[in-house]
Amino acid sequence: MKIPLARIRKIARNKFKNASSCHDWEHVERVYILAQILAKKEKADLNIVRVAALLHDIKRAEEMAVKGKICHAVEGAKQAAKILLGLKLSKNFIQAVKHCIVAHRFRNNAAPQTLEAKVLSDADKLDALGAIGIGRGFMWCGHHGLTLYNTDKKIIAENNPYQKSHNLYAEYRIKLRHLKNKMYTQSGKKMAQERTDFMKKFLKRLDLEVKGKI
Repeated sequence: MKIPLARIRKIARNKFKNASSCHDWEHVERVYILAQILAKKEKADLNIVRVAALLHDIKRAEEMAVKGKICHAVEGAKQAAKILLGLKLSKNFIQAVKHCIVAHRFRNNAAPQTLEAKVLSDADKLDALGAIGIGRGFMWCGHHGLTLYNTDKKIIAENNPYQKSHNLYAEYRIKLRHLKNKMYTQSGKKMAQERTDFMKKFLKRLDLEVKGKI
């Protein structure tokens, strides 16, 4: 079965015209690259992984517009299935891609069951870590008018990324520092550890600067 990747890419990219910088098309491209690297190392189906990576965030802009009232993974999987059905791809292929998309999100109860879904999940999480993760975290905060830095434990307990007092430190404590333990592939685990170590060092430095110690 021939996969019309160029056409799928074009359809997917058109969904990002109103996307924020932290979840823009560049994020999709990075995940696409990471997913292929992991897929080759883990011997996953490249076609499923490539298509799922291109379509995994097609509903993200809508989720952000309503401040999380819809789940972009669930809604995106439904939309992806319609797109792929229109391209006359097989039902088994569509189902495989749909599962990858619905299961890729960290804040979701749907755990990836296939190797391809695990690869996409790992690739997406990796783009939330390291230097890129720091940059994206600040872009998220800027987009939503959130604070730069706040270590208040109440913010962490509330676990609401759309709340005005939410910030990169809170996101690191709630989510980002745990991602290395949520990776499914050996390749992903290794990359996640290195990127997490970098974030930890950066946040220690940020804390010292905020407190005027450096």
